[in-house]
Amino acid sequence: MKAIKQFFIPVITLVFAHEALAAGEAKFTFEPLYGVETRLVRYPEPARYVTSATYGARLLYGTTLLSGEAEYTTAKSRKDYPSQDQEVEDTVERASLGLRTTFPVHKFVGAYFRAGGRASQGETTITTAGVSETKDNPLRVDPYAGAGIQVAFHSNLAINAGATMIRNAENKYDAQYTLSLSARFGNR
Repeated sequence: MKAIKQFFIPVITLVFAHEALAAGEAKFTFEPLYGVETRLVRYPEPARYVTSATYGARLLYGTTLLSGEAEYTTAKSRKDYPSQDQEVEDTVERASLGLRTTFPVHKFVGAYFRAGGRASQGETTITTAGVSETKDNPLRVDPYAGAGIQVAFHSNLAINAGATMIRNAENKYDAQYTLSLSARFGNR
């Protein structure tokens, strides 16, 4: 039964996406991103959560009802431990692929929901007493889901504020809060 569900869910999604895009309302949207995220950092032991700025870009293609999205973000954090004469610098890069749907709430306001998968990889540099050691963080692919509000101030320009939860290796959730500007291109 599980194999049947794994087959039919993607097929139904593809049929639905084809019907939505065949309506001729498909648009390309570019969103530069800036945000704050809380994520799990593994080194030095024990693992802990850090909050840092993140920036990147998101590309959407499709209709308001259903769009495919691709996103790239990067984040960097630094934590000093003076009592141990230690400095930890963590850098991470992420690429996400998923689906997004937007529902109009008002003429200029919409709510959107998004879900997909995110691949992340980075490195941690630990400097102790002037000696640096770099540890590569393994490539991870994790599911994500999020929601947000979109406020249009022109037919092709909008401001977005969203929150996304990403399941991490410890079966807990990292959080990403973003603010973006949408610029649409394509059919009217």
